[in-house]
Amino acid sequence: MMRGAQKQMIVVRTGDSRYFDEAYFVLRREVKTHRGMRSEMLSEANRILRESELDPRPPRKALPRGVCFFLLGILCGGIVAALVCLLIL
Repeated sequence: MMRGAQKQMIVVRTGDSRYFDEAYFVLRREVKTHRGMRSEMLSEANRILRESELDPRPPRKALPRGVCFFLLGILCGGIVAALVCLLIL
């Protein structure tokens, strides 16, 4: 059982986030809050939430390694075929 475990918290309810409904920020004990700090802390909490959102674009899928080697082989084969045709003519 804990006694005297009083913590100050900032609760930010996000309506536009895809990942968070609410975020809880627990303040350190040594922080003494006053009216002017409240808006500063809320803006900092909102900044942290904005930065934690992932990029909305889906990640770019890389070509499999085998496909890259296949395309490189076709390119090299085309260059060699073009050189052979030039030498024959």
